[in-house]
Amino acid sequence: MAHGFKTGGRQIGTPNKNRTALRDRLATNYPDYDPLTALAGIALDQSNDLSVRIDCHEKIAAYVHPKMRTSAPVDQMDSNIVINIVNSDASISVTV
Repeated sequence: MAHGFKTGGRQIGTPNKNRTALRDRLATNYPDYDPLTALAGIALDQSNDLSVRIDCHEKIAAYVHPKMRTSAPVDQMDSNIVINIVNSDASISVTV
């Protein structure tokens, strides 16, 4: 049983045989084929429907920009939180 670390099997990052065979076939039959370039061509072609072009841009963006997180991890949050409560009668400052 693994205890938080890899103990056997393939090395991390080793492609499986099916994917390697597919890439080899694509490279043999279509030597200049690049799916991201093809999607960019479709996305920039004004004669395509807007929904098709948007879908292409969305697919390409996943490879170009990281996905946004909903919140920062706890270990990266600022530990000094200052709360200023301003009232017309008094001003209170609390540091947590």
